[in-house]
Amino acid sequence: MRDSSRRLVLVLAAALPGTAAAERSEQIFQAAFGYTVQVRTAVAAPFEPDLKGTLRGAGFMVDAARGWVMTNAHVVARSPSRVEVAGHGGRFHDARKVYVDPHLDIAIVELPPSARAGLAAAPLDCGPAPGVGHPVGAFGHPWNLKYTGTRGIVSGTASRAAGEMLQTDAPINGGNSGGPLISLETGRIVGVNTAQIRGSQNTNFAVAMRYACRVLDLLRAGADPSPPDLKVVYFAEGEDQTALRVARNYAPGRLGLRAGDVIREIVGVPGRIRNETQLFHALRGRLDAFALRVERGGREIELAGSAAPMQPVAAARGLIAGGVLFGRTPLRDAAEVQVGRLMVHHVERGSDGDAKELARGDFVEAVDGRAAASLEELQNLFQAAHAAGRPVTLTLKRYGGSDRAFLYLQRELTTGAPQWVGDDLGAHAPAAAAPIEFAPAHSKMCPEGESESCGLRR
Repeated sequence: MRDSSRRLVLVLAAALPGTAAAERSEQIFQAAFGYTVQVRTAVAAPFEPDLKGTLRGAGFMVDAARGWVMTNAHVVARSPSRVEVAGHGGRFHDARKVYVDPHLDIAIVELPPSARAGLAAAPLDCGPAPGVGHPVGAFGHPWNLKYTGTRGIVSGTASRAAGEMLQTDAPINGGNSGGPLISLETGRIVGVNTAQIRGSQNTNFAVAMRYACRVLDLLRAGADPSPPDLKVVYFAEGEDQTALRVARNYAPGRLGLRAGDVIREIVGVPGRIRNETQLFHALRGRLDAFALRVERGGREIELAGSAAPMQPVAAARGLIAGGVLFGRTPLRDAAEVQVGRLMVHHVERGSDGDAKELARGDFVEAVDGRAAASLEELQNLFQAAHAAGRPVTLTLKRYGGSDRAFLYLQRELTTGAPQWVGDDLGAHAPAAAAPIEFAPAHSKMCPEGESESCGLRR
């Protein structure tokens, strides 16, 4: 009897740590109700890579005094959109986009004072990302199951030339996007839930909080957090990105970077640089003057320079004519592939552009035989044709072909009166947005050449 009692005590003692951890997790998820929100967005005229439709995701309060909520850029869209936010148990209110990042998949929107009641600022962990095995929970609204928590661990850090993401096996599904990834040890947010690899078993990704915190801190200080527009592309090193090596510099006079240069660090900013996310992180708020430490020909040198910020997402504009949305070509290497400065971003179903087989991604070469290098020039050509009661003849360049890199097309388009589109231009767009399934147009986390089979589901 004495032995069995002793065994029972030992069993209970062994169970206590797990019980305490479970209680702690429950408390942490319960606290998340107080700062997590629902976000829904309507996009009527999408710029690449957004899609037309209604998006639903999550977000979390990061500044209660200002009413600032952080979420994913793809949840609020990098296109002109209407964003609404609701706290737990509350109704939806219109929210204003404060900032949408052109690199990180994060955005900050502002709630009106009437919508802030009951919402507290989330506790943020702005330090280094937790190590492999650290317990975390994802909180959000997967598949419209509101205020749902899932748990797992930090699986690692995925680093590619194009960027860096925190990897976790905590399930992240459509509707979780923009919600908090929470440490189940500290209760602090370590990441912004962002994506998963299709067909994988819980291979999911979040934006590490330290990168998002830098943006937030600069905004609070009244500074521009935009990443630099460096006009540089890098070698893709595959699965184990350990260095950022320049492949092409399309503005050589700006920084003096050459092909083969390895960017090691920003002088005065601690930490080696392995990918573009780390480079942009080090440069945010320092674009007026900085120095790069670069390895060239086996030795390290310093390159001093400055950089213009990337165009603000909210400043993006487009022109709708004949049911086609025209906008700037977003390719960094557009000069190398010799495509026009303007591109088709969206074709409305049932429009004249749809009937004439224009397609998203077509590059504008000429209108009625005349080059159009800006949207203003395009507008003038379209207005002249509309005033004359005639269609325009578009010369277009399109990727693809069995024995060539591009196909060339000519199409007559009845434009009607062209309309401007942009977040800073007010209401604009054709036809109300129809609901769509959460699905990305492209994936940064997939190996090169596997974009069809390895897309990220958001």
